[in-house]
Amino acid sequence: MLVRRAFYYWQFPAAVILPTWLLIGWAIFAASGWELLGIIFFAGMLTVGMLVTAGLILARKGVREQRAVSWIDVGLLAVLHGLIIANGFYTSATGLLSVLAVVALIALFWSGIIQLVLETRRRVRQAFASYEEQASRLTGRPRSPRADGEYIVIETSQPQAPPRV
Repeated sequence: MLVRRAFYYWQFPAAVILPTWLLIGWAIFAASGWELLGIIFFAGMLTVGMLVTAGLILARKGVREQRAVSWIDVGLLAVLHGLIIANGFYTSATGLLSVLAVVALIALFWSGIIQLVLETRRRVRQAFASYEEQASRLTGRPRSPRADGEYIVIETSQPQAPPRV
């Protein structure tokens, strides 16, 4: 829980600190002027991407309640942050590291969307079950024993007889 909580609090500062490290690292480790100009653009886009993914993670109620990210988030964030730190040293593998960092950021984005949809779906189902339970108590009718799948209701009615005079 401590690791998950640490990543929860580290997300937003990392969106500023890690792209800044890229700028500083590339300036120190002999990048040319054009490369530095490119990394300024890349660092800006990286900041936006990291803020968006942090927002997706924070959008989940379970994350806000526990103040801890999921283990999937921890793994993807660790990979992304490691790639960004390694990319700041401007080595011969910088191109590959940059591509892998972009792939990790995209994976984190889609993971955040999928986890948000799954958690929201689960919470909506729980809310509907709770409402159905409360409604059955108020009306006095027992809750239907149906499964969660589809079902068909066929109503049969008798033809109305004419009124007797």
